[in-house]
Amino acid sequence: MQFIAHPPLWALLIAVLTLIGLVLYVSRLNLNLRHSKRVLEVEVGERRRAEENLAANENRLRQIIATEPECVKLQTLDGILLEMNPAGLSLVEAGQPGEIIGTSVYNLIAPEFREAYRALSTRVFAGDSGVMEFQIISLKGCRRWVETHAVPLRDRCNKVIALLGITRDITARKHAEEEVRLHYRELAHASRVNTMGEMASGLAHELNQPLAAIANYSHGCLRRIRSGTGTVDDLTRAIEQVCNQADRAADIIRSLRRFVNKEDSPHQPQDLQGIVHEAMLIAGPEAHVHGVDINLKLMPDMPRLMGHAIQIEQVILNLIRNAVEAMSNMPAMLRRIDLRTSIEDDMAVVEVRDFGPGLPRETLARIFDPFFTTKTTGMGMGLPICRSIVEAHGGTLSAVHNEKGCGLTVRFTLCLAMEEEALHE
Repeated sequence: MQFIAHPPLWALLIAVLTLIGLVLYVSRLNLNLRHSKRVLEVEVGERRRAEENLAANENRLRQIIATEPECVKLQTLDGILLEMNPAGLSLVEAGQPGEIIGTSVYNLIAPEFREAYRALSTRVFAGDSGVMEFQIISLKGCRRWVETHAVPLRDRCNKVIALLGITRDITARKHAEEEVRLHYRELAHASRVNTMGEMASGLAHELNQPLAAIANYSHGCLRRIRSGTGTVDDLTRAIEQVCNQADRAADIIRSLRRFVNKEDSPHQPQDLQGIVHEAMLIAGPEAHVHGVDINLKLMPDMPRLMGHAIQIEQVILNLIRNAVEAMSNMPAMLRRIDLRTSIEDDMAVVEVRDFGPGLPRETLARIFDPFFTTKTTGMGMGLPICRSIVEAHGGTLSAVHNEKGCGLTVRFTLCLAMEEEALHE
């Protein structure tokens, strides 16, 4: 009789437990795999949707750029054009992108603006942004004024990879501005001529004095020569006086001719003290006729300022004449004008202070408005023209009541000349 050996019970138990553990492990592994599959499917779906959204956004952006009415371009540091929208192609008169993409932007920029544009490109690739007005020459040879807003285009690492420029055609605006400047110059010239007409009596009196002196000295010399009583020294002194008075009259005539000349002085570094003295040759006689003393308080060693000498002189002369007229009914002891020059915040400052009755605050706020005047015969254009001149020089014009006593102080500022500009004068 044979006996079959059965494994012990504990061995069977271990085998069953091992099998159960294996089943559980496989089940968990299967669950993990299914979870990972679901996560992967979600991630793939999200990535697919992100790519679709990115493609849609890129397509939308390209459509926006393509329909943008202003030129949009990308360029490298050395000026190679990478992209340009249809408006840009139209601006440079290119029939298709291949005519312009891959070429240098400097082939389009007018020669006199290339260095300035190169400096702008360098700043943009250094991380700055900028705006510049310049002229371009299209592929068909047409010159246009344009304005470019340039900003850096960066990659994911924040490195500047291109210059993004948005350029608009401002040719019409430039032509309109030039027409305004022409009208302004005509108006300023008419104002100067009108001023001379109003000051004619004072200038005639001022010119009459040296002419009368010349006549008197000349007749005296003739009498002494004919009578034989004149010595050489006496005649020499008399002739010197004739020359001095002739020079005085010539200075006045020269100043008048220059002031009413239709051609304006060039925009260059100017000597403010010289301009003030030129204005005094014209304004002084009228002030003297009205019994007004003009006290000059000029800053010594005043740096040169940038501008047109005749226009600045016109502003000074107009302010002096207004101050003289404001004090016409004041007592003689108060008829005084203080004209002061100084430097504030790197700007040249000119102040004309009168001691007249002043103006009400509501009137003072309107004196620079066109056609507003407090004079019975005025046109109300003198101060607006002065403000236009000052603002064209980068300055400001204002009027305030004097801190002490009566009267007004009208002051204007002008830009100083840079050192290199003064050196190249």
